[in-house]
Formats: sequence, C-alpha cells, structure tokens
Amino acid sequence: MGLRTALGLALALASGPALADPVRIATYSPDLSRDGPGLLLRDILSGRDEQVAAAVQVIAAADADVLLLTGFDWDGDGAALSAFADLLKAAGADYPHRHAGRPNSGMATGLDLDGDGRMGTGDDAQGFGLFSGQGGMALLSRLPLGEVTDHSALLWRDLPGNLMPAVPPEVAEVQRLSSTAHWEVPVTVGGATLTLLAWSATPPVFTDPRTGTAAETMTRRRSG
Repeated sequence: MGLRTALGLALALASGPALADPVRIATYSPDLSRDGPGLLLRDILSGRDEQVAAAVQVIAAADADVLLLTGFDWDGDGAALSAFADLLKAAGADYPHRHAGRPNSGMATGLDLDGDGRMGTGDDAQGFGLFSGQGGMALLSRLPLGEVTDHSALLWRDLPGNLMPAVPPEVAEVQRLSSTAHWEVPVTVGGATLTLLAWSATPPVFTDPRTGTAAETMTRRRSG
C-alpha cells in the first residue's frame, strides 16, 4: 500500500493554541510482517532485504513529522523497530520518538474462536496472527510524545452500541474489540498538544489459504 497523509488518523487539538506551522502526519503499511518472531529483525539487520530498503526510501521521501506504521511486527524489546529507525536515520529521516505496544494480533485466547475444532491457530487469537505481535503497529515521530493511553484491551461486548455477534459466554468474556490496537497518543507541537487516535483495521473478508475461497471469521470482523 502507498503512503498517505492522514489528517483523519482521527486527530484533534486537545489543548493549547492553534498550530502556527503545518504538521505532516501520515500512515503507511509497508507490510513488514514475517511468518515467525525475530524474522523481521533478521531481515532488517541483513542489509539485503529489498522490501525493507524500499520502505525506507518511501518513508524518507514522504518526510512526515509523525508516521503510523501498520503491518509491522512487534517484539518485546522493540529491537526490530529500533533497527528500522536506525536505517531511517541513515537515510535522513530521523524519528527519535517512538511507540510500539504489544498488539492484539497473535495474542492467544485459549479458545476455539473460529469453531474449526482446533485451538491455537491464527484465527483463535485476539486478532489474526501466527505469533504474538505479528502485523502490529508502530508510531514514529519527530515531535515529543506524551503518555500513551492504550485502549487495546477494551472488550468488544463493553463498547456501547456494539454489533458483536451471538457468541458463547466464555468468548464474550475475553474477546477484545481491536484486532490490532487502539492508541490515544498526545503529540507536543510547540505550545499545543495534538491528540492522535491511532488504529489499524483489518478486512472483513479474506482468502482462506486452505481452500482459496473467500472466508470470514469473527476475529476479522472487528475494527483496529
């Protein structure tokens, strides 16, 4: 997917005076997701991955002040994001302020959410993923970030007016709304605070790799 500016990343001026200078905000899905934990870090550090190199070129050319990356694998110590930020800095796109919390994608529920008689598959996670953190999000910023409020743990059933389908009670008790994540991020711009509401939505229909036909699961019908 191409990089696009996103003044509707759902952002709002929370406090302070009006912005004197324009702020460039963008969201981009470089699809830097791999089939196992640690593989993205391996590819970034190799210096030979063409997809990684292309993503660096696109981001550097876009010259955004704040950039939300989607489809970027999360790891516990942020090693992949730090290594990627080093490549960006070398290309002239320095983002000293970063955030990447653990996403719901790949987070095990211990339940058979898709009802196929098996547990522990990608469709049984809070959001589709073969491992915890696959296809997560990362926020890169040239501007200081305040304390991030993470709404990713909100249960689907607890959202007012939700359209959650009828599910067994044990599913309703654990199923989160966000298939990836929902973050509320304060960004300091001069004397103003810009609040970003950042998320990544998944498609409601996808191709089942086993059959090659369109399929739908509960974990892919949600937002973020």
